[in-house]
This record gives sequence, structure tokens and C-alpha cells, in this order.
Amino acid sequence: MFAQLASTHLRTLFTRRLPVISAWGPQVQSQSIARRWYSAPRDLDKEIESITDLATVAKDEMDFALESRNSVYYNDDKNAAHEAVDEMTEAYNSLLSRLTDADKRSIEMRIGMKIKEIQSAYEIMTLNDLED
Repeated sequence: MFAQLASTHLRTLFTRRLPVISAWGPQVQSQSIARRWYSAPRDLDKEIESITDLATVAKDEMDFALESRNSVYYNDDKNAAHEAVDEMTEAYNSLLSRLTDADKRSIEMRIGMKIKEIQSAYEIMTLNDLED
């Protein structure tokens, strides 16, 4: 009896009824709260993919700048690389600021090294300009 009561209580605790408009008029549909929890990893994966795309753009812009070194296009290419690296860094830091410590470590393992590598390459490119 207790097990059945506990099972019923848990089922009602994790299920709520939501109004749904369908072709047949308004209806009420149950939605599990657990179902909403599963959407967070997909959103996180999309954001990581977006940051990875920004990292690719930053790397490409730096490559363009390095190729155009000693030409009239270099300053514009270097400024584009700077903007791309800043945009990538902002997006990455914004993501990290919204995560728990465990999630931060996971994200840093997935894309952190790539971000740091691009930031370091940009710093080296800037330092090389100061030496010239």
C-alpha cells in the first residue's frame, strides 16, 4: 500500500498538466519535468558548436593576417583577427560564467585548449609586430 502511494505521489510530483491548443480545440496534456531537463545538453552542445565556429573564424582571420604580412592589407586583416578573437573569447567566457564548476571543467576539456591556443597565437602575432 505504501509503495503504491509513494509511486502515485512521485508520478504527480514530476508531472504537470499543460494546456495545448490543437486542431480539435484546447486540451490538457501532461508533460514530464524530466523531459525539460534533457533539452539543456542540446542547448549546451549548440552553444559549444557556435563557439567552435567562432574559433574557426578567428583562426582563419589570423591566417589571413599572417599571409598578408608586409602588405597594405595587413592592418585590416589584423584588426579583423583581433575582432574575431575577442568575439570568440567573449562567447567562451560568457558560457563558462553560467555553468557549474563540474560543467566548466567538462567544457574546458572539450574546447578550452583550442581557445587558449588561438588566444596565444594572436598574442604571439601581436608581439611579433612590436619587434618589427
